[in-house]
Amino acid sequence: MLINNYKNIHKCRDSGSSPLFVACQGGHTEVVKMLINNKADVNECNDKDISPLFIASQNGHKEEVRMLIKNRADINKCKDTGESPLYIACQNGHNEVVQLLIDNKADINKYNNRETSALFIACQNGYTEVVQMLINNKADINKCIDTGESPLYIASQKGHIEVVQLLINNKAAIKKCRDIGQSPLFIACHQGHIKVIQMLIRNKADFVYRFWRITIVRCLSEWTYRSSSDINSE
Repeated sequence: MLINNYKNIHKCRDSGSSPLFVACQGGHTEVVKMLINNKADVNECNDKDISPLFIASQNGHKEEVRMLIKNRADINKCKDTGESPLYIACQNGHNEVVQLLIDNKADINKYNNRETSALFIACQNGYTEVVQMLINNKADINKCIDTGESPLYIASQKGHIEVVQLLINNKAAIKKCRDIGQSPLFIACHQGHIKVIQMLIRNKADFVYRFWRITIVRCLSEWTYRSSSDINSE
């Protein structure tokens, strides 16, 4: 009855969230279908500029994403801090949603207000399959955030060995440093990620590099000493 009378289909909460928005958020497929069939605005955003497509992508609701795209949802509509539906799907590792958005021409290289790309956030969180999808679709493999960290840098820092290997295999700039001068090898040494260190060295990372007068060798030696001390104290 409420739908038939069209009285509440666009009525929003104080936060600006429409009935379609909350249905997409909860993954209520039949409700979403009913609202769309009754002319709900698929691009109506809440007070933070979050669209129904964004919230469905964030929560991994593939069918809701499919319906919204089919009904002309803006696939690249970003929230107020600049993240797109593709970005948030990559951040949360929703592989099927990522592929669906890519298949429907989502902007692979769109980045947020900190210049963080979908590829960067997928590398940061260690989602290898998502990283592969993005690379396959021409993501900028060396796009850095506003402080200069590259996808390879963040993957090295977090110790995501499979992601590091994938980036190297696809010609990521192995010697590219962030704004304050740290290289992927330096940060991997600082964090003690041995397998990442070995991989970077095998691929000709700069082993003589200095950061604030600290050499890679010294950094690695100090980490080895700390690790040995921790083991001996147990």
